[in-house]
Amino acid sequence: MAEFTIDFHTHLLEKGVKPKDYWKAVKTKKLDAVAITEHSFEKPEKAYEMLLEKKPKGIILIPGLEISSEIGHLIVLGKNKNIYNIETLFKKGIPIKEAIAIAKANGLLLIIAHPWGFSNDSAAYLLGEKKLKALVKKEKIGIEVFNGMFGNVSSAFYATNWIKKPMNFFDFLEKSRIGKKTRLSTLGKKGKEKLDKKGKEILERCAKPFELSENAAFVTAGSDAHSPKRIGTGIIKLEAKRKDIESILKAIQDKKNVKWIGPYVKKTNNGYTIEKASVQKKEILSGLKYATTSKIVKKIKKEKNQILKKGKKKQNEKQ
Repeated sequence: MAEFTIDFHTHLLEKGVKPKDYWKAVKTKKLDAVAITEHSFEKPEKAYEMLLEKKPKGIILIPGLEISSEIGHLIVLGKNKNIYNIETLFKKGIPIKEAIAIAKANGLLLIIAHPWGFSNDSAAYLLGEKKLKALVKKEKIGIEVFNGMFGNVSSAFYATNWIKKPMNFFDFLEKSRIGKKTRLSTLGKKGKEKLDKKGKEILERCAKPFELSENAAFVTAGSDAHSPKRIGTGIIKLEAKRKDIESILKAIQDKKNVKWIGPYVKKTNNGYTIEKASVQKKEILSGLKYATTSKIVKKIKKEKNQILKKGKKKQNEKQ
């Protein structure tokens, strides 16, 4: 058995990523395998073929797609490109029972993507937590327990590793460089309470899939990358017999083969070290927009603009 580093959830066409940039990012992160899971409405077969044509030697490309079911987004993985010939999978709002039946009949792996993601495309909200748990317990489907997109939102708030919980969410923000950059300290009491509540929700969104995975047949993780720099921000380190699609898809179905699941890590003598992603101001504001009401975000931007204007005014006065 050998250990492989894999990102099971990536995109190409939606943001117009070039295959050469995609593969450059995969090689930079030293990934052994990657699944291309383009949205069903974004020509997933085309994305697969574009990447296959430019694929570097020694890296495994797993064919897949992200479908829009009645309970939210699902990832479907297959052994070959025949997965793209199953027209029913492309049907918007496909019933979950139908998706499960298709997966069983065609030897495909079905995974619930970002169970606690956005409320309009994630199973925990569309199906309900109780029903989702029952479904996962009954059917042989997988759970994406770590999604790089939401993991990075959490990292943006906590500034360090996503698994570290500060003593007090808002106090931590105010004291950190993130708080200083976005002028969070200027918010009123109500704004602080709302933001603190949303911050705790984010932590839950990262933690709950792990709890749910106890009842799941298998688990996966992926970056959900829509840009090259995000590839590998969610990974699995998996033990498999051989470095090929069939062996990897077989190995992932046994949780015992999963040696690491979560953000990107580097192997050290003592185990693994989480790579700390650099957080830019633009990404912080993006995270805030995702996690808070638009009213709070507008207030932050307004105050930021006022500060910039005052700075320019003082500069002009000096001149």
